[in-house]
Amino acid sequence: MLSVKSLKIPCMLVSFLIAPSAVFSQDYFQQEVNYSISVKLDDKLHRLSAQETIQYINKSPDTLGILYFHLWPNAYSGNNTALAKQLLRTNGKQRLFDSYRARGFIDSLDFKIDNQKISWNQLKDNPDICVLYPDYPLLPGDTISITTPFRVKIPEGNISRMGYSEGAYQVSQWYPKPAVYDRNGWHQMPYLDQGEFYSEFGNFSVDITLPENFLVAATGDLRTESESARIERLSSGDYSGQWADESNAQKTIEYNAENVHDFAWVAGRNFLVSTGKASMPFTGREIKITVMYAPRQAFIWNNAMEYVQRSLMAFSSWIGEYPYNSFVAVQSAIAAGSGMEYPGMAIIGDEEDSYSLDEVIAHEICHSWFYGALGSDERRYPFIDEGLSSAYEERYMELFYPGKKLWEVYFRNRKMARFFHVTELPVTLMPELQWLAQARNNVEQPADLPAYKYTERNYSDIIYYKTPKGFNFLRIYLGDLKFDSIIHAFYKDWSGKHPSPGDLRCAFESGSGKDLSWFFDDYLGTVKRADYSVKKIRGDSLLVKNKGELNTPLPLYELKDKKVTSVEWYEGFFGEKWLPVRKPGAGELVINYNHILPEINHMNNNIRTSGLFRRYDPLKIRLFMSLENPSENSFMLTPLVNWTRIDGFMLGAGFNNGMLLPKKVGIFAVPFFTFRQPGIAGKARLEYSLTPYNSIVRKATISLEGARFGSPLSRYYHVLATGIDVHLRRSDPLSFIDHMVYGKITMAKKFTLTEPLSGKDNDIFTQVGYTLSRGGLLNPYRFSSLLESNGDYQKASVEFRYRLSYNGRNRGLDARLFGGLVYSEDTLRRYYSLAPSGRSGRELYMYQGDFPDRFAMFPGNFWSRQMMLNEGGLVSAVNDTVGYSKWLLSGSFSSSLPGRAGAIPVKPFANILFNGREHSSFFWEAGFKAGIWDIFEIYVPLVVSENIRFYRNTIKERIRFTLSLEGLFRIRLQ
Repeated sequence: MLSVKSLKIPCMLVSFLIAPSAVFSQDYFQQEVNYSISVKLDDKLHRLSAQETIQYINKSPDTLGILYFHLWPNAYSGNNTALAKQLLRTNGKQRLFDSYRARGFIDSLDFKIDNQKISWNQLKDNPDICVLYPDYPLLPGDTISITTPFRVKIPEGNISRMGYSEGAYQVSQWYPKPAVYDRNGWHQMPYLDQGEFYSEFGNFSVDITLPENFLVAATGDLRTESESARIERLSSGDYSGQWADESNAQKTIEYNAENVHDFAWVAGRNFLVSTGKASMPFTGREIKITVMYAPRQAFIWNNAMEYVQRSLMAFSSWIGEYPYNSFVAVQSAIAAGSGMEYPGMAIIGDEEDSYSLDEVIAHEICHSWFYGALGSDERRYPFIDEGLSSAYEERYMELFYPGKKLWEVYFRNRKMARFFHVTELPVTLMPELQWLAQARNNVEQPADLPAYKYTERNYSDIIYYKTPKGFNFLRIYLGDLKFDSIIHAFYKDWSGKHPSPGDLRCAFESGSGKDLSWFFDDYLGTVKRADYSVKKIRGDSLLVKNKGELNTPLPLYELKDKKVTSVEWYEGFFGEKWLPVRKPGAGELVINYNHILPEINHMNNNIRTSGLFRRYDPLKIRLFMSLENPSENSFMLTPLVNWTRIDGFMLGAGFNNGMLLPKKVGIFAVPFFTFRQPGIAGKARLEYSLTPYNSIVRKATISLEGARFGSPLSRYYHVLATGIDVHLRRSDPLSFIDHMVYGKITMAKKFTLTEPLSGKDNDIFTQVGYTLSRGGLLNPYRFSSLLESNGDYQKASVEFRYRLSYNGRNRGLDARLFGGLVYSEDTLRRYYSLAPSGRSGRELYMYQGDFPDRFAMFPGNFWSRQMMLNEGGLVSAVNDTVGYSKWLLSGSFSSSLPGRAGAIPVKPFANILFNGREHSSFFWEAGFKAGIWDIFEIYVPLVVSENIRFYRNTIKERIRFTLSLEGLFRIRLQ
């Protein structure tokens, strides 16, 4: 198959010579697969019993010696399937298929070809794929009949797309199905939750036998007149006898579907029903519509018929006429997203309001074109079907909900929205913020990857946001008429076929007469970033610089009194370029107005034609918190009250330029006025981040931070530090492995043994470290090494943290191993040695952490029990009695409680320690801890070794706690 890139020149040459369809058909073929299935539902055993006949027509030029089949119900058969492994990665460790109720499978298979039994076997590592071995090779043009009985155990409905829940059955990917064979060979693939399907076109004849009072929503046309009449009766409001208790009465209903590649159905008793029709915009052909939903969602679904009708008409106008005779939307529990598409059918999950319902219905209906009629390989190229469907969904929502605000969807309370300053933000801002967080952290992925190669977050942000935004940008650039005519031609040529990305590109470049490599090669094929910046105005010209790697076309808007007066498009470029200003009287010039293109930075897109500081927007002060508008120069201001034992109560404020999105320049400051000894205290941090493109370095952050608070004898302690953190790029985005190297230089008020602060002298400390971490929900770990020194000492340490995950999120056995060595030391400055216990505030010579009473002597008061669990990690306070060490080894362990008790915020813990003290070299302790993880935890050592008991005899003397507020100020959309 020709690549996307290689199709560029031929498409440009032939567009004026011959019809596109002649080019598209070169070397193209597709197999034909026709099905006849009789199936019976057993609603007591949650089981299907069926007989299948498949007519397989080999339209390829190749002789086939084997046939690959999908047995996708076996994806639910155990915890080692591809589906189970994917859900383990995204959901954490779980007893997914340990129970029979949760499990699903397909069995009782007996494949025959032309009534002759054949050999076949399942793949060793993928039980949801099998291989058939015909007795004779299938020659080009041959037709064979494949038959088999089969039985399906339906799993619980909270796993993926197939299952039973709340009295309804979702029956999808349920029958033995041949894999696609095309120009690239066989496409056998396991069933996945993140990643959809690729199937051969053909005709279906399906007979479904089930309890008489069940209703069915299915692919295709209902051929049973009595059942059609029953649905019309229910639609009119006559539900007499519909919800009666189960009986043994059975019925058989028949469905036919032509030129489709999948068949799914939903069955249940307790549906409300509505029927209607939609007239196609160009031909007037009527489409039969059925809507089914649970009574508990009736208040949302009462306008669903209107949503379906206008979606069908809008998409038919924009893409081409709807390909089927009917459409059915059915509400049912679904575990794989908000909805799921099948030819002529959509399953919709629970929605919170009518706006969200309309959005999901529009998206799933659009899949009738991009997935249904245009049967691309969804698993390999999700950007085609999901990207285009999402683009048209966005276009639909803009048409019917112009000016929709973010607060109406995410806050639903105008007073709260006003409090957080979000009343004017558009609803499209939230997905943009999600994508920007990934892009500015330099962890996004290209749009043309297979579905299974994306991280869960990127699959959402790239496929459902960046890709559709790109297609709509392309539409605005080309114009609606040109874009729609290209899609109409593409749909006409490829309906009922398997188009590739190259075919889509060829359609656009032939139809537009333009080289669109900036879009297909760079926007979709890389993570090059768009970032145009205005520089200055000279007369009637504007200097623009491309600071990114992507040279997209450039829309320049001219505004007067905040209203758009004109827009001019310019072809993309690198470097700097002077652009003509069409109307010199405009008050403001704006690139990429309304964020029609995902751009890494919007703060450099506008310039005023007069006044001072033309390129800089006025600073907007937001009281408390607010969502960040990427186009605004905003600062968050939060009034704060603080207290320490030395400073007393302090009044101040928190300043930051936004904490939800990573910034190139990040500012955070919390200054306080102290009343007890009047003065200024607080802390601040300034960051500058670099995210180089296509480099081994993913992100490098240079920081400058400082703190100043009161200390004994009416003094102040102060800290000033500068450092750099360098995060390396992952070799595989799915690996969870991160590497970071860092360095830091800290200047802090000097400690001595006799007095926590000594005159005006300062100490300077140098730290260099490396961290290897594995994130994710399953068995995460973190290894770190550190070299630390100043003029009086040098020490080295390593730490390893590991969680052995239990079933359920955030549950497991946590282990911490530490080893440290001081290899040069001034014995008069023992604070610099290794501490067996967690250090109190007065022992932290670089003043880390937040300590309301940093200089308290244990156990003088409650706050003196605060500690930072580092180095040796013992809870019991023995540093001042046992003393510090030149070397130590320690281990700390804690575990979630078993079963449901694991939800209680209480954990047992145990610590052991070896150190270099001659007379007390081994310590141990055990007890429990409770609190809010990572913010506040109180530790209670119940049993301890004799050498700890000698110094801390009672439990009360051993109780200590940790307090960390840092995490509250490190919020990110990640």
